[in-house]
Parts: sequence; C-alpha cells; structure tokens
Amino acid sequence: MDRASYLKQLRGKLRRLPAHELDAALTYYEEYFAEAGEENEQQVMSQLGSPSHVASQILADFALKDLETSSAKSTKKNMSAIWLIILAILSAPLSLPLLATAIALIFSFGAVIVSLILAIIATVISIFAGGIVALISGFLILTEHWPTALLFMGAGLVVTGLGVLLFPFVTRFIKKTVLVSVEALGRLFHKITKKRKGGF
Repeated sequence: MDRASYLKQLRGKLRRLPAHELDAALTYYEEYFAEAGEENEQQVMSQLGSPSHVASQILADFALKDLETSSAKSTKKNMSAIWLIILAILSAPLSLPLLATAIALIFSFGAVIVSLILAIIATVISIFAGGIVALISGFLILTEHWPTALLFMGAGLVVTGLGVLLFPFVTRFIKKTVLVSVEALGRLFHKITKKRKGGF
C-alpha cells in the first residue's frame, strides 16, 4: 500500500465526520507523510497502523471532543456522539473475540441505561396519572360524601403537583445519564484499542 491509497482509505473511513473535521484530519496526515519523506512511507504506515485503526481513533476523539466543547449538551448531540463511538469501535481492526466482547458490552450497557431511563419516566408518569385519577375521583364522589371527596381532591392535587415538580429533575437526570454513558463508552473504546495495540 502506498501513501495515496492509505489516505484514500482513511478518507473513506472518515466520511461520517463533518467536512471541516475530515479535511483537517486528512491535512494532518498528508503533512505527516510529507515530513517523513517518500522513502519513509512504509515506516510511517506501520507506525500509524491501518487506516481503520487511525479512523476509529479519530472518530472516537471527535465524538468526545465535540461533546465536551458543546455548550448546549442536547440529547440529540449525545446520541450522535454515542453512534460515532459505536462506529469507531466497529470500524477498529479488532480481533473477532474482542469485537464480540465490545459489541456485547455496548448492548448490555445500552440496555441498562435505557431500562433505567424508561423506569424513571414510567414512575413520573404514574405519579402524575395517579394524581389526576384521584382528583377526578374526588369530583365524582363530591355529592355522595364530601369529606372523602375533599380528601381525594387534595391528595390528587398534591400528587399531580409532585409529578409536575419531578419533571425538570428527571429531564436533567436523563441528560446527565446519557452524557456520562457517552464518556464511559469513549473510555471503553480507548481501553479496548490500547489493549489491542499493547498486544494483550
């Protein structure tokens, strides 16, 4: 493989990056090759590793850097960072057992996080719905037994209010959980690729 085909393969692996990031990465590696000289191309390629390995490092680093520098850490940005890291892991030239382990870890980690988020959302919705039901029940029995009706209506208002108050905290917690998950996924990727490079 020569320098041109190496850079062409690298460009193909990095096609999901934004155009300016793709150009910056390719410019860096073109200059790296140019500084080493034509006679050292093979040495540079063996030092860098395969285009897949370099691309996987660039994708993961971009995802984490983009996440850290963003002022508005939206859920959409977190999800795109997760997909970039997953893509980096899958495009890394890992051995089959290591790749299978990485995929299993990603899916089990994702399943735990999604389950936690769904459980929290279901709890808040249940509290809110329970309050609404109690409030409606209070109105329905108002003519039959007004003290019980007032009790139901008061409890309904308190529980509904609690559900409404919990909503911003739950939203913040979910965003923080997704952010921590992305960072943990990035650390997992770097650990996997370092182990592979170290020969473990």
